[in-house]
Amino acid sequence: MDEEKKQAGGTPQEEASQEGAGGTDAQEASAQAGGGEPKAPDFSEELTRLQAERDQFRELAARAQADGINYRNWAEKEFKRLKAQGSERAVTALLPVLDNLERALEAGGDGQGICQGVRMVRDQFLSALETLGVTVIDPTGQEFSPLLHHAVALVETDDPAQDGQVIDVFRKGYSMNGTAIRPAQV
Repeated sequence: MDEEKKQAGGTPQEEASQEGAGGTDAQEASAQAGGGEPKAPDFSEELTRLQAERDQFRELAARAQADGINYRNWAEKEFKRLKAQGSERAVTALLPVLDNLERALEAGGDGQGICQGVRMVRDQFLSALETLGVTVIDPTGQEFSPLLHHAVALVETDDPAQDGQVIDVFRKGYSMNGTAIRPAQV
């Protein structure tokens, strides 16, 4: 068998070198067919698509955050509005009590102690209303305003300076936080 190898082309070492050379030829052939160096896959399109997707998600996150802030601001305003509305209803329900205290003081009578007690209760009640933001509308001598006053009588005057002015107040008006909750009857 060695003789056949010698006739065919030489020693076993030569054959091994020929096999190694044959492997190199295959690599060279594939490199030449591909145009030189083997090419890495092109990911530029994929990268561009993923960057656009990332930007879209960032924009969605920013919008969601802005929506959350807007909702929180709306909820705070709505809470304040409802709180003020509830306070206004409570004060409106208590105002007739104050009116009756005023009438009792005007009637007076012989009981000085009763008048003094009613006066103290009225003052305490007014103080409590002030802590809730309620102020008295006393329009005597002021220009008539339909937003603050409710006309129940009209008095003619010869003085042009008093024309359109409030002369007498039948029932006091009250405002809360700058808004009339009950107009004064004039």
